[in-house]
Amino acid sequence: MTGKERIMSVLQGVIPDRVPVSLYKINPFEKDSFWAQHKSFEKLLETARQYQDTFHIWRPKTGFFFSAPESVETKIEEFQDTPLSKTVKITVNTGKGPLSRIARTSTTSVHLWIQKPWIENERDILKFLELPYTPFKPDLSDYFKICEELGDKGVCVIALPDPLAVIYELFAPGDMPQFILSMPRHIHQLLEKMQERLINLYRYISISVAQTIIRIRGAEYAVPPQLPPEYFPDIKGAFADLALKYDRQLIEILKRGNKNYICYHWHGDIERYFPLVLKLGIEIFEPVINSVEIPNYILKIRRIVGDNIVLMGGLQAEDMEFRDTTEIIEMTKEAIIQGGRKGRFVLIPSGIPESSPISPQMERNYIQFLKTGVEYGRYPLS
Repeated sequence: MTGKERIMSVLQGVIPDRVPVSLYKINPFEKDSFWAQHKSFEKLLETARQYQDTFHIWRPKTGFFFSAPESVETKIEEFQDTPLSKTVKITVNTGKGPLSRIARTSTTSVHLWIQKPWIENERDILKFLELPYTPFKPDLSDYFKICEELGDKGVCVIALPDPLAVIYELFAPGDMPQFILSMPRHIHQLLEKMQERLINLYRYISISVAQTIIRIRGAEYAVPPQLPPEYFPDIKGAFADLALKYDRQLIEILKRGNKNYICYHWHGDIERYFPLVLKLGIEIFEPVINSVEIPNYILKIRRIVGDNIVLMGGLQAEDMEFRDTTEIIEMTKEAIIQGGRKGRFVLIPSGIPESSPISPQMERNYIQFLKTGVEYGRYPLS
């Protein structure tokens, strides 16, 4: 089977020749990706081209916070800090004064280091709420081009945020919980504003593509460790209020459109929330991850969701970085058995190398992960 056939079989409930295995966030055929620009990833990309079933994670260009680009005048200033890094300041004018964000980027990492977030205080929230909105339909031509270029090697995934994912990133990392506690009305105003904009985007996407995986992220910000339980004792209530009610509406929109596959992204322990999540009607959940500390987590989640939900998961990125390669082989084999006995499973790591150069140990482990997945993932699983 081809990579695309293998993935689509899993989505459609048909057991393929083997469990699909992928680095997930790395398309090794993409010539202008971060990884393709760095020589240290050459061997990993070569191995991925040979072994993996490829997913291309595509994020549409959605204007300025989902508003038509011409609706908001932005000023962009770039400062070259070093030959490898630069600082970018974005400023917009609102009815209550200017609003800005300052971030630092580096050619050796995919990360964005926020030096000044969009929102630091109540005044900034009021400014953000003043931003104009003109509905915007993103150009999807790149999506169709990527699908054509991938051909039978894999599939393209459209990645979209929910309102909480957008709002969380307006603040400095870890700051949003204090604003939820001190300014709940403002936080809900921000969420409602983003939901209004996302509804239009989701409606457009839902009727513009078909047989596509649409990946939704953001719910993990409404539970521990992002929301400290000592300050949010009613965690399930917070999850329902900050994420679930918005996600439910967005997923209903997707389901009223063409036939697509809804993937719910969540890093962390979802066990206690899965009964609520399953009511959303998702088809795919990722990532479900085993680790040295929790070696049977995939099996536990599989027993909760049954055999009709596609689970994507495997090994913790930290284990891929630090464990011996012989351990990676055994952990990969165990993940396959726990998740894929009756199909409906895709083997992926929880994360990928995000800085250059990649260490020799990480390179060996990620390569071994792919090879072990192919070797031991053939049906029937032993």
